[in-house]
Amino acid sequence: MYTRLQAIRKLAIGAVALALAICITIFIRENMDVKDPEQALPTITITLNDTANLAPEMIFRAGYEWNFLTTTAKNTPPYSSQDLQEHTPPVNVLARTYMEIDFSLEPKNLVISRSEEGSYDSFLDLVDVGDGPIIAPATPGTYMYRIQADFGWRGSIVYFFRVRVQDSGS
Repeated sequence: MYTRLQAIRKLAIGAVALALAICITIFIRENMDVKDPEQALPTITITLNDTANLAPEMIFRAGYEWNFLTTTAKNTPPYSSQDLQEHTPPVNVLARTYMEIDFSLEPKNLVISRSEEGSYDSFLDLVDVGDGPIIAPATPGTYMYRIQADFGWRGSIVYFFRVRVQDSGS
């Protein structure tokens, strides 16, 4: 039988050992992520009308800055309007299609902007998205969306994708 002091000492040693194991695991995981930072970034999923997901190759991750415990990975190359068009093949959608954006890690702040065909150098922030879905325009045309996701101290990521809105009768 243990005395009260022996029991407390064993519990304290166990707690310290567990905390140390957690710290070592986090350190190892972070060091592995630093070697391949793109695999450590949160994933994005865009669902159309609650039924189909946009294929991952239709969503272009244009840049990121991601903080690890010991270093920061940064990939923020400049892209021209033409470069963005080459990396974002348009997805055909019907007018007023609902587009829900989800991340594997919840962003602290999310800014979604849209530009119309021919003006991919200037984007207007969508103020009506809040926590709800994005609604594709009712007017046919090709639109590019920019998603700027801020994950607090971890970092930020910028994505682009394009939709080609078609008439409901098309």
